[in-house]
Amino acid sequence: MITYKYSFFAKLLYRYGNIPLTFLLLIYLGMSVIGVLSHWYYIFFVAINLAIIVWLNRYYIKTYKQFPYTISADNEKLICSDFFLSKRVIEIELKNIDKITGGIFSGYPTRPTYIHDVEQNITIGFYSNAGKFNELLMTIIKNVDEKLYQQLIDKIRRLRNGK
Repeated sequence: MITYKYSFFAKLLYRYGNIPLTFLLLIYLGMSVIGVLSHWYYIFFVAINLAIIVWLNRYYIKTYKQFPYTISADNEKLICSDFFLSKRVIEIELKNIDKITGGIFSGYPTRPTYIHDVEQNITIGFYSNAGKFNELLMTIIKNVDEKLYQQLIDKIRRLRNGK
């Protein structure tokens, strides 16, 4: 069984990156609210700032729930642990994976990859461009159901050919 972990810097960025960004956006939001008192059109900046703050923090809350920071894998199963503020451990059998989306399968390799387990009805995600998670993705792809494997290969071919 091989264990995959994020580097210290990646873990720091993916877990806590929203905190300084939200703080800066809140400062800018406060300045925009003060600006509304003198010019009415600052209300647009208030709305844009609020939208960005909500979107950013919703994304991070989603990653806190779905992204393990330690994944152990072999040819039969994944063991996912080290979720943010949680001691839960999720075990996923590779034969139960019915969907793999995002990442290279969406045409954007820097986006996270999501794996759905049909038996437990759970989705986990990971950034395949961080560390050796590409090896993990290859292990998963090689050991999933043949039908899903063919769908994924066809999707990659279509994306490569621009169709």
